[in-house]
Amino acid sequence: MVQLHPVRVRTWDPEKLGDWFKKPLANHPETKVEDETLTYPQLLGQLVGMPLDKDDYFASIYDLLEESGGQLIRLSGNLNKQISPERLRSLQDLFEMNTKERGLSPNRIVAFLDGKGLLPRLKDAGLNRRLRLVMIDILKEFQAQSGGSTTHSSFRRISTDLVKWTFNHIEPELEKLSLEKGLPGFLWYGNTTESEKWFLKFAAAYGFHLVVFDPEGRQWLEDATGEKELPTHSFQITADSVPPFPEEKPQRVGTVAYRATQEVERLLHHDDSGLYKPFQFKSYLTKSIHLKTTLDEAFILAKERAMVRPSFAVERGSVIIPVVFSKIMGIERDRRRFWDNIHSLTDREDTLLIRSFPFIEERKGNQQFHYRGALGPNGRLDPEKMKSANWWKYGKLPSGVQTALCEAIARHVEKPLLTPQNNESFEDLQLYAFSQSMSLPDSVIKLIQQFDYPQFVPTLLFYNEEKDGELSRADANAIALIHTFGLDVIIINPQGHQDIERWIDMEAIDTHWLDDRSYDEPYREPSVVKKIFRKWL
Repeated sequence: MVQLHPVRVRTWDPEKLGDWFKKPLANHPETKVEDETLTYPQLLGQLVGMPLDKDDYFASIYDLLEESGGQLIRLSGNLNKQISPERLRSLQDLFEMNTKERGLSPNRIVAFLDGKGLLPRLKDAGLNRRLRLVMIDILKEFQAQSGGSTTHSSFRRISTDLVKWTFNHIEPELEKLSLEKGLPGFLWYGNTTESEKWFLKFAAAYGFHLVVFDPEGRQWLEDATGEKELPTHSFQITADSVPPFPEEKPQRVGTVAYRATQEVERLLHHDDSGLYKPFQFKSYLTKSIHLKTTLDEAFILAKERAMVRPSFAVERGSVIIPVVFSKIMGIERDRRRFWDNIHSLTDREDTLLIRSFPFIEERKGNQQFHYRGALGPNGRLDPEKMKSANWWKYGKLPSGVQTALCEAIARHVEKPLLTPQNNESFEDLQLYAFSQSMSLPDSVIKLIQQFDYPQFVPTLLFYNEEKDGELSRADANAIALIHTFGLDVIIINPQGHQDIERWIDMEAIDTHWLDDRSYDEPYREPSVVKKIFRKWL
């Protein structure tokens, strides 16, 4: 009968992990055998971030698995989710009993699991008993995190996963356990689901080794296991998202010159450097911050790069863009100054002038099915579900731009700037915001695609002469979404009339009143001389 007594490893050499796993247990200085108790070193380690060369990174993981001699097993992406119908029926009977009893204690649950054949029956009595005691501890911790009850909504899912993965992954390793080699380790790459975290916690508590490759640098292993100050190795960068694990070992290896170039770029063009390559943040999300400005500042800042505006920042995969969102009521008596300000923006290639309303076609039909299908487990729009849907109309954009646009739509729908109309419920308002966000004009999409986030911010300039129609609610929704994404918006109504005010919460917009009203002030094109003069400035 074997009594396991794992002792946490506090120091390690990540470059020699393969040899560490392959070394016989007796050769580790921490190993002791006293009567039936086996004391041995247990490694719970994490490798945070990624090196500059992704191919080298994945090749090193493959090398580690090979060098360990089978003592390190890749678990992520290989979890066996099969469970026999008999065990599934027995689990359902247990869940029904748990509900009737208003929550069984963890000790009784494990006793029923054992009695119904829902836990492995190992040949070694010591290993067998340890498995049941660890399962009780895990369920007790789950109970504590669920408000003291085992009737929590996720209990059924997590219990089912623990049972099937214990049979599929823990039992086979314990049945063939060689005390000369010791317990194997599990390698995990990337993020985890809630059930996967509980299973890894179970494996670690039992005595298996865990090695986690965490490209995004979330360091979730410490929270999952409840262990602090785990052995950690940090690479140069953290990934914006988890790259897919390659099915085969990469054969490409970066040259010395390539690696040197990557290192120089990392030093010169990091997030806080202010020295950015063109479209360096093409895979980042955008988050807008509304700049409260005077009228003069609105026109000045609209011509400035995002990175020199107040509160610009790059934070963990997101670019914080300070933006102008202004409504101008009326017109200046000094017409020359007024039109010079406008032409200073419209002469730029990244300004879209809109003079005809409505400028977007209102989307008809009930989009509730599409909306609900795009929601994630947290009740919020899921960018990945949106991008993969057949109704997603922005699929030709680069993947990073699509994700940033999805995230902007999710924020816009979660907290709409639109105001409810005609006793409209909040859920109806969210559905309207979602539906209308699927039909941005091509001219706006072009601006978004050309937008290099730290550089000049595109401007949408609306000059509403009220000649051919009114600014519609669909227009207002598009304007709100454009602002949320991170573009400047300036709306001018020379007559001093309300237009967007009918649809949007005006707390989100700066309103500037000018000293005159004009009821017949068509848009003035700049003279040819001015155009030439500006071109040479």
